Amino acid sequence: MKHFADITSTLLIRVILRLLSFLPYKIRVATGSMFFARVISPFLGNFKRINDNLSFVMPYLTNEQKKNMAHSINRNIGRTIFELFFPESFSLFAENAKVIGPGLIELQAANKSNRPIILVSGHYGNYDVVRANLKSRGIEVGALYKPMQNIHFNKLYLEKISKIGRPLFPRGRNGMNQMIQYLKMGNCIAILFDQVMGKGEPLKFFGKTAYTATSVAKLAIKYDAVLIPFFSERQSDGISFELFFDKSIPHGEPTQMTQHLNDLLERRIRDNMDQWLWTHKRWKRPPNLS
Repeated sequence: MKHFADITSTLLIRVILRLLSFLPYKIRVATGSMFFARVISPFLGNFKRINDNLSFVMPYLTNEQKKNMAHSINRNIGRTIFELFFPESFSLFAENAKVIGPGLIELQAANKSNRPIILVSGHYGNYDVVRANLKSRGIEVGALYKPMQNIHFNKLYLEKISKIGRPLFPRGRNGMNQMIQYLKMGNCIAILFDQVMGKGEPLKFFGKTAYTATSVAKLAIKYDAVLIPFFSERQSDGISFELFFDKSIPHGEPTQMTQHLNDLLERRIRDNMDQWLWTHKRWKRPPNLS
């Protein structure tokens, strides 16, 4: 029964993507975004999770403010999802993103000298912009991806995101080992650090305790990799981007390095509240601490 449901749902998604492909790209993404916000997101319970998170860290917001913000957050999530399913068009916008920040020069210098590079960000804007943009500059960026339980949908998903940039490594022990080997060879990888993992340190995020893995900082220290925060920020037209590379984080105590990453991400989010993935249960205790 599950096998049949997986095939049917994947075929439905392919039909939707096929129909959307007849529309101009900007309208395609806007339509997909609206479909996600009005149909898929309520089914997933996103509005409650967003409201709960906003209420927890910003109790002074009114219900109307949280409601409006939730609608905007869901639209941006929908944009990101449907951009990834049209990788050729998305990559063109990513390649043409305005690139700023002191970290770009450091990144290029490290790449030229074959020094390992770790680019780190959160679920902010569309984080895959960095893979497409740097690919156009001759820098391949390795990244982890989460395999889907539906093997038919996973095949479609992997086919699409592979066109944005490669190599890609499946999340898990084997995938992580493959990514580390790739890093050790003097390559560049990108990691998102802002989800609760099995282990984490009780650091601060929006003034609350958020258990945060320090593994990114530890990887940078262990393999002498330059650690560069980046943010792919969606612009007001909803379809173009500004890619900011911050200055590299000096190697030091892993907890302090990771807290600095939390602080940088928080400042970005406060400036553009609807660009972060507020559907995460970011402030829960990890399973090993329950």
